[in-house]
Amino acid sequence: MKTRLLNAEEFAATRLEPKRVDGGEPPLDFWPYVEAIPAEDFAHADCRAGQVSHVYRMGDQYEHVLINSQLRGLAMVIVIDLQQQRVYGHHLLDVSPLMAQADQKD
Repeated sequence: MKTRLLNAEEFAATRLEPKRVDGGEPPLDFWPYVEAIPAEDFAHADCRAGQVSHVYRMGDQYEHVLINSQLRGLAMVIVIDLQQQRVYGHHLLDVSPLMAQADQKD
């Protein structure tokens, strides 16, 4: 299976009107895609437990599925193209810098 590592700009382009999804079934089985992601795309993250922490619907075009890693604030995001009913790509998301900035403002 072919995978696609999204750079920061490509990933940001899929962030459209995010709304958290609570419950329900994913639009497709993305786990075979996750298993095909090359190890180097995970960098120092370990997402083998397969624990999904959050799912966000991006308008009617994309869904972001966040798979937790062993590190707080670091998750592999699987981007699902809802129109094409396929995985669009993946991105290792580090929200730690965003969390640190928020802490500094408080």
